[in-house]
Amino acid sequence: MHMYAPNFYGGHGIVGAQCPLGAGVAFAHKYLEDKGVCLTLYGDGAANQGQLYEAINMAKLWNLPCLFICENNLYGMGTSTDRSAANNEYYTRGHYIPGIQMDGMDVLAVREGTRFAMDICREGKGPIMIEAKAYRYHGDNGLRSEKPAHRHPEDYS
Repeated sequence: MHMYAPNFYGGHGIVGAQCPLGAGVAFAHKYLEDKGVCLTLYGDGAANQGQLYEAINMAKLWNLPCLFICENNLYGMGTSTDRSAANNEYYTRGHYIPGIQMDGMDVLAVREGTRFAMDICREGKGPIMIEAKAYRYHGDNGLRSEKPAHRHPEDYS
């Protein structure tokens, strides 16, 4: 969220604001015909933001080479996805674009799933939704605690 580097467009203070930017970067790849694919990452806490769905709609209309990757660690800030989303299978939320779910805790599964999705985008078949399911062991604010407040007591038994 707070990093910039060549070909890395982070630094957004608004949750989910990187998603329309990602669609724009994907548009540039398509326009330049350079076979590039934009990986647009957002967390489950941003998955209910309207600008995400506006970006997905535009990406599909223009079949942009963009992966919309939801890092689902089961908690947006401190709220469980079960309490914040009517549908928390985020890879299915694209409706008109395909989606895949992968084990976000398995680096090889993420690499292969991402490679597969990037190949589809490079073939001109449009954007892909990805949900990388993970588990957040510590709170969102970086504070370390044996029993973070956002966890249920049964998580520790």
